[in-house]
Amino acid sequence: MVLKKPIEGEKEPKILWNQSMESVTIKQLAKETADVEKILWFGESNCGKTQSYLDVLKYLKKIGTPAEKVCMCIVFSDRTTGITKLYHHIPKDYVERVHLFMTNDYESMVKATANAEKKLMEHFKKTGVHGWLIIELLEESWRFSQDHYSREAFGETLADLMSAKRRAITELKGLKDEKKKESAFQALEGWRDWSVIKFYHNFNWIDRIKRMPFNVGATAETREIDNEDSMFYAIKLRPAGEKDNAHRFDTIIYKKHQGDTFKQRCFKLTGYSRLYSEVDITDKNSYAVHKDILKKFDKAGYHSSAIEELEKEAGIPTPPKKPEPTKETPKPEIKKEPVKEPVAEKQEEIDWDLTETKEPEKKDIVDKALDIVKEMTDAAAQVLKEPLKEIPPEKSKTISKDEPEKEITKEEIIQSPKEEKKPKESPKEETVEDVDWSL
Repeated sequence: MVLKKPIEGEKEPKILWNQSMESVTIKQLAKETADVEKILWFGESNCGKTQSYLDVLKYLKKIGTPAEKVCMCIVFSDRTTGITKLYHHIPKDYVERVHLFMTNDYESMVKATANAEKKLMEHFKKTGVHGWLIIELLEESWRFSQDHYSREAFGETLADLMSAKRRAITELKGLKDEKKKESAFQALEGWRDWSVIKFYHNFNWIDRIKRMPFNVGATAETREIDNEDSMFYAIKLRPAGEKDNAHRFDTIIYKKHQGDTFKQRCFKLTGYSRLYSEVDITDKNSYAVHKDILKKFDKAGYHSSAIEELEKEAGIPTPPKKPEPTKETPKPEIKKEPVKEPVAEKQEEIDWDLTETKEPEKKDIVDKALDIVKEMTDAAAQVLKEPLKEIPPEKSKTISKDEPEKEITKEEIIQSPKEEKKPKESPKEETVEDVDWSL
């Protein structure tokens, strides 16, 4: 009996099934990663894509984030002047916290991403705060992946390979008319090697980034589309690069400019039940504008928690929320103060004072009046009893310009007191009510 030679890796599935693996609760996972950003900014040239992630640094400075808690690693495949000319937009405190990894092919792109991941992991262990990984121009990574495969499989660059394929197809079909010629990519139609290119780009690179716990931001140019089912059909443009990139980000923002006016529009916002349309960001911090809109959505109730989203994706039924017992807040005691009417109070006080002093004042006034009347009566009686004195001639005469001097007789002198006596008798008949109280 000939024993079958074991094939390498034949027993591997059995060994894997017997190995143990630690799990993580969905609550812990949400706590560690729910607040990080996975955001894609796309738009035509000079619309402010690079400015978008530099605005993140400005926003962190605005909210008071200390420099030691900031770390941004940029995998940069664009021209260097594209970011060096925006150097002054970086807050001075953060200049040493921004790291650039310059790339120009697939190998340098993967190497840069791996080293950026190490740096961001060290930053998190030291500060407990997630930094930012930025990928400049996603479509370049897609080209790098195609070129890498072409070099590995055929020993020539993607441009040389496509040119050779184009020539071969043209010769076979006899298409010499320029109008009938297909594009270079159409020359590869039916090519079975796309799955390998996708492996380089997706599995070996961007899907690893998708699972990183850090904040991730990326920029992309635009590509025209005519798919009516696409979320981007309203503008008939999608982010350039591998077509499934849109599924790898939680937030996708389209940026555009017309003249001196810059605007942005949200096309994807995971965790929210609303999207916002075009907003003017001219001379504004675009990331701060985005965050302010999210705060308004939170206040309006358009935001579901990250834990609920993860449970929903995992198919875990959410138990109904128990109604919280309503706590009756004690009503503040209202001290009722008597309504004061200034006029009435004043009148009451005056009346009150009069009632206390009313009787004594009447008695005093009456007694005083009676005393005066008595004194006047006694004085009149005394005058009648006394003998008359001889009046000097000078005082017995009254001088008048109209009448001649008239001599006053003793009878007139005696008669005058009697005439004044008549009004003097009235005090005897006066009563208390006749007294003038205005005194």
